[in-house]
Amino acid sequence: MFDRLFTPLALGKTIIPNRVCFLAHRTNFSKRGELNEKHLAYYTRRAKGGCGLIILGELCIHPDNRPWGSLVNFYDPSVIRQFRKLTNAIHSHGSLIFAQLIHHGFQSSGAITRKEVWGPSANSDISFGEVSKPMEIEDIHEVIEAFANAALIAGEAGFDGVEIDMGAESLIRQFLSPLTNHREDEYGGNLNNRMRFATEVLEKIKSKAGEDFAIGVRLCVDEKFWGAITPEESKQYAKTFEERDLASYINTTVGTYYSLYMSMASMHTPPGFAIEAAELLKKNVRMPVIASHQITSPNMAEDILEKGQADAVGFIRNLICDPDMIKKAKEGRIKDIRYCVRDNKGCIGRVNNKKQIGCIQNPEVGFEGNIKTAVPGKDFIRKRVVIIGGGPAGLEAARRAAERGHDVKVFEKEKQTGGQINLIKKRPRRQGMGAIITYLMRMAENLKIPIITGIEVTVEMVLKESPDAVIVATGSYPRVKPVPGNYAPPFVLNVWEVLQGEYPIGENILFIDENGGHHAAATVEYLADQGKKVHMVTSDLFIGIELSPLGDLSITRQRLLQKGVTFASDLRIEEIIGIKARFTDIYTNMPVILEGYDTIILDMGNRADDRLYMGLKGKIKELYRIGDCVAPRGIDMAFLEARRVGEII
Repeated sequence: MFDRLFTPLALGKTIIPNRVCFLAHRTNFSKRGELNEKHLAYYTRRAKGGCGLIILGELCIHPDNRPWGSLVNFYDPSVIRQFRKLTNAIHSHGSLIFAQLIHHGFQSSGAITRKEVWGPSANSDISFGEVSKPMEIEDIHEVIEAFANAALIAGEAGFDGVEIDMGAESLIRQFLSPLTNHREDEYGGNLNNRMRFATEVLEKIKSKAGEDFAIGVRLCVDEKFWGAITPEESKQYAKTFEERDLASYINTTVGTYYSLYMSMASMHTPPGFAIEAAELLKKNVRMPVIASHQITSPNMAEDILEKGQADAVGFIRNLICDPDMIKKAKEGRIKDIRYCVRDNKGCIGRVNNKKQIGCIQNPEVGFEGNIKTAVPGKDFIRKRVVIIGGGPAGLEAARRAAERGHDVKVFEKEKQTGGQINLIKKRPRRQGMGAIITYLMRMAENLKIPIITGIEVTVEMVLKESPDAVIVATGSYPRVKPVPGNYAPPFVLNVWEVLQGEYPIGENILFIDENGGHHAAATVEYLADQGKKVHMVTSDLFIGIELSPLGDLSITRQRLLQKGVTFASDLRIEEIIGIKARFTDIYTNMPVILEGYDTIILDMGNRADDRLYMGLKGKIKELYRIGDCVAPRGIDMAFLEARRVGEII
């Protein structure tokens, strides 16, 4: 079924066992610049799952280049011993491992190093905002030496090769790009001059590391911005690297810091949007080309290889979500794969907020070394477990408890399982979240877990089941009358009432957003797609404030504005009387009256539905509650608490 995906591939003189690559990314595991046991467990888990090549990122090759405190030191030979532990672990599972080497240039700050940042010219990054010092010739030579030194460390530490990052966050890309390279010396100007730094880095590495050491390039094929790197230019870069025998492969990427929604693409960006970048290079060079970005499944990967669009495929979030995805594909268990829904909250969102990487569906991420086995121990006692609630929390708890050998039964008051996922799926571009429930229901089927739907469970019903343990996962519901005043449906509604279609909705809508994320923005897009005229108001600094770390802010606002939605910020809702809303400007303290709308819609949070739990307290010896019925939060916490409870019963 996957004949091409599981065929070995030569990267120079190095042979990877299959064509699946776990690409470099940030984890924020490191403290004090050290590789630690979290790294070891995290990457070893992906090797164990059948990944052919792991490319390790987050490596600091120069002490003065440290945009984040979580980078791992890779410039002193003293680190070789700790990295050998990692490379040996990866090799023990039959996978290979490369070290990605990068200097971030002006996409950094001096907050940690307390030194100036370097760049090809005087530029400032839109995130860090610090103007760089244009690099002097001796600075350029120093960085070239740093790359070569790091490559030597990689070889001594047992890495099978290195990948030189010329992608979105790279100093080398900054030299390659006419957008950021304004130099007038031999390192700037025409294409050959702008490429000089890149070729000198590769030449130096090759001269020191040797002919047999694999050297790859992570190349930005298209910056997707005016005046920046074009596909035609990147084609010339790749051809030059090949003609001079400087690279063993090209790993393709698109986008830059001006188009982060591509390098951090969510479900709002179409799958496979960057395949054409890989295909372009594949047609113009003989060396292997790796395709990446939004490759959503092994089937899609196999199709890319079959069509000759690339020689290998790169995954990140898919293998974070399900580290056994490749193993399952090889065994023909495609339906058992837990697919990444590209929500970005647990991975990219956490990392951008300087937290350790996670996953909304896989709470094991970052805790791989502390996983409890599903196989019961000698002291295991099989229990009768009743779970109330068939949303993500309830189904995940059922899965984990059943895997450990318990007798599990699930009750759901609605006619179908899924909880709030069923509402999320109604919003534009959010249908992908349904894969979460598809996977959990597949696991319930495999484990033969009975699920009774369409029944609202009472305390008496639970007691009649004579359970040994009860898990309450009854979720939450929108706050009732969160704003003072005299108002009621159908003129004032909450988001649930809108998505469930309980009342007719007028053409002219005032939407009060105290959520700041997809919950509000996607609901407004749902209304705008129906031709409604929507005015969004928030007390935040701007509409969609929670979307920024997810990489969705700019394209979401762009879509809403193109659909006629208008925005107002810094307004705190005080009172609603009928169909008129009174606000206060939070900076001037002046009153603002908004009226003349047909419908007012409130997105102002939920309340925990803990009534059943409170009714069972003192009546059940082993009683737990998880997810929103503890406190309304995100789906990531629902999964985390479900997993914890499923493992301690």
